[in-house]
Amino acid sequence: MAPRLLLALALWASYSSCSGREAVPSQPRVWCWAFRYPIAVDCFWTLLTAANSTRPTSVIATYRNLQNPGPEHLLWFSPPALGHCGPCDVRLGVAAHGESHPCLQPTPEATSCTIPDIRMFSVVPYMLNITAVHAWGVSSSFVPFVPEHIIKPDPPEGVRLSPLHGQRLWVQWEPPRSWPFPEIFSLKYWIRYKRHGTTRFRQVGPIEATSFTLRAVRPRARYYVQVAAQDFTDYGESSNWSLPATASVTLGK
Repeated sequence: MAPRLLLALALWASYSSCSGREAVPSQPRVWCWAFRYPIAVDCFWTLLTAANSTRPTSVIATYRNLQNPGPEHLLWFSPPALGHCGPCDVRLGVAAHGESHPCLQPTPEATSCTIPDIRMFSVVPYMLNITAVHAWGVSSSFVPFVPEHIIKPDPPEGVRLSPLHGQRLWVQWEPPRSWPFPEIFSLKYWIRYKRHGTTRFRQVGPIEATSFTLRAVRPRARYYVQVAAQDFTDYGESSNWSLPATASVTLGK
């Protein structure tokens, strides 16, 4: 009942803010990533705060499974206009099916929340609802997603380089620590590298191991190397590139 009560209060706040002196707040900008798949989905948002606001913004973060997905299963309504308060109308949406659950925030002031115990390989999407209650109004954003479609691992860690005989460079790395079960939910990797002083990268991959030997590198040169990861089954998208590693000794000696 608590989320419903808070939503009711949020709607009441939107009515009470319709004085024609303050604009309706912008919708929260929300995005979600499954970088801890399959443990959880983590969602983040940014809010626009009015310069004349003295009270902090509170956020109601909830989610639900859509039992019957599709835009036709969302119920939308707007508060009726009061006088000349057209710009103050607020459009709120509620998913027609599925039980609502709190998206867990580490603190009340946090701009992130976690959806634990996600359902794997389900065709039924989730719907995240982020409602921001301001002193001057209320705004909501609704984000539908399927966990597998938003997988994006964190970058690989511990990239290191070892020069080998025969103009070769051995690259090693570890899976991101945030990826919980690399032995079960495997990752594949890409390497991009360039010689110091050049601008164009070369890229190799996918690579299933956590090491790779670059061949035919130039002797007496320094190389700049980064690694990216992606879910082995091609769900979602690849990570950002890792922090760069540079060969600590010149090659060819």
